[in-house]
Amino acid sequence: MVKQVDSRSGKKNKIAFRPIIILSILSMIGFVICAVSDLSYYIGVETYIIDGFEDGNPAKELYEHNIEQWGNKGVDVSLGGLKLVRQLFLILGIMNVPVLLGVALMFYRVKIGFKIYAVCQLAYILIPIYFLGFGFYPIFRVLGYGDLLIMILFVIMWGIQRKNMDRKTTPK
Repeated sequence: MVKQVDSRSGKKNKIAFRPIIILSILSMIGFVICAVSDLSYYIGVETYIIDGFEDGNPAKELYEHNIEQWGNKGVDVSLGGLKLVRQLFLILGIMNVPVLLGVALMFYRVKIGFKIYAVCQLAYILIPIYFLGFGFYPIFRVLGYGDLLIMILFVIMWGIQRKNMDRKTTPK
């Protein structure tokens, strides 16, 4: 367990055990990667929809190529379909915030953080399936279904660490 001294009272505050610290760091890295990915998709699709890319912009060519591939794999790439994809990535980008809140609470050993984290991770998994079906993960994610497995694995690992939350003594 890591102890921190409160500068005002001089008391030692218990923050977290090493596994919780490691999971927190890995979860923060995952948060940054997911948030950047989701919000960049949102901005890119939005810019493509409003025809905001200048001619010759490599990003425009990249999105045209991606949208063509999405269409070949069954995604509705009409204007309405692209607006749905854009909306999906905005929702996913926003869903990252309560996930981060859950991680922060778990770092400080507050058990409710796990419930927030687990529910939001489950929502993060199910919302794309609701919007676009099971084909979402292989089309829009780097690891495809591996992303699902990683999210589920982290929920399980955090669940195992729940026993170390709200403890008053150090385990030996």
